[in-house]
Amino acid sequence: MENHIDNLISIVGAANALDREEDIHPFLEDWRGQLKGSTPLILFPKNTNDVQKIVHYCHENDIKIVSQGGNTSLCGANVPNSSDHKLEIVINTSKMNQVIEVDPFNQSIIVESGCILQNIQNTAEDHDLLFPLSLSAEGTCQIGGNISTNAGGVNVLKYGMARDQVMGIEAVLPDGSIFSDLKSLRKNNTGYDLKQLFIGAEGTLGVITKVSLRLSSSPHREITSMVSVKKVGDAIALLKETKNRFGDNVTAFEFISQSCLVAINDFLNHIKLPLGYKDSWQIIFEVINHDEDALSEFLEEQVQKGLVTNGLIAKNEKERNDFWLVRHSISEAEKLSGRGIHHDISLPIKKIPDFLDMTIPAMETIAGKSIVYTFGHLGDGNLHFTKKQPEDMDGDDFMTFSEEINAVVHENAESLGGSFSAEHGIGSKLKDDLVRFSDPIKVDLMKKIKKTLDPKNIMNPDKLIDI
Repeated sequence: MENHIDNLISIVGAANALDREEDIHPFLEDWRGQLKGSTPLILFPKNTNDVQKIVHYCHENDIKIVSQGGNTSLCGANVPNSSDHKLEIVINTSKMNQVIEVDPFNQSIIVESGCILQNIQNTAEDHDLLFPLSLSAEGTCQIGGNISTNAGGVNVLKYGMARDQVMGIEAVLPDGSIFSDLKSLRKNNTGYDLKQLFIGAEGTLGVITKVSLRLSSSPHREITSMVSVKKVGDAIALLKETKNRFGDNVTAFEFISQSCLVAINDFLNHIKLPLGYKDSWQIIFEVINHDEDALSEFLEEQVQKGLVTNGLIAKNEKERNDFWLVRHSISEAEKLSGRGIHHDISLPIKKIPDFLDMTIPAMETIAGKSIVYTFGHLGDGNLHFTKKQPEDMDGDDFMTFSEEINAVVHENAESLGGSFSAEHGIGSKLKDDLVRFSDPIKVDLMKKIKKTLDPKNIMNPDKLIDI
């Protein structure tokens, strides 16, 4: 093993490798710190050539590889599991962070996979364009990881998932060969769209090294509102009214339970809550290419109908950022509040009240009453749904109920026509559920693809799908 480690370090140089336990530790767990692993080596390649050499060496010597970017995964896809019987290393792409080309005429950008999402957004903005993928971790997450997990975020309602932003991909395959399909074309009808294999594959089929991304025209104007409603049904009715009035110009529609607002107030009290934390539900929604008067008139109508009980319209960029900071701070406040059993599910929007009515009492039957955090992307039916440990229960004892609570949540979501995994992926956490809830033919096809491209099971073993 020591010889292999020395040989791998020699590929990238000692300055681009970590092999001391105290240095490696931050790379061994998921963002919440609930899934922990081990590895003797983290490599930081500087370019595709480095990655190719690393992968080729690992393929020849049966060494396993975990691809890692900003390390913000929530399902364990980023966690290595090396052991005495299996050497598993990490390829971290954070030093592969160059913008290669921006084409404002074609509205496209080619970047290396280690580019931080926010930097891509800013580069697009510098060219009066928009890269619409936006999520809470955008200041640290990397585009390679976003694509490997098919990330969602707050703008899916208008612009779609990460998959919808990808025009081309370069990836190093498990045998060290390079798949290169970086053409920035909107029409390229040449057989199987093979780049799609790597989107959502969570590093199990290769290491993404470069991507070509679709950019969008910048909106002429963005108007952001934060409002309160009494119940989820009112939030759903408001969504329908908003889409009827503004159509495809509604870019985001987020909802937040009172429990989330209280957690922000208690654990992140430096965050301003524009509407306080007394409302049962608050909503942040954004409309583009309309003026403030149109939105103000619309909200007045909704107040008169009784759908909206209170509301604000951001008057400037600072207020707009303050609104969104509330939404993007929820996960951090939730993390600071104690142990929780987390879920990322999607539902037909009209079924969300039924899901909550079914599931919260069922969880209480299993593990007692406690706070439930509910927030997410109401516009596309994606709920982030967490049961916090009861105040009178030890955290470790509470976590023993994880399997039973997960089963109830996922079964209820699936029974209502939803999905147990909306945007966070599968990783190691949800592998069994993927098999349980998927068409057997789908599972069989996934296994055949994995076996064909990675017969030695080099790439991110024990994640997503077993072979």
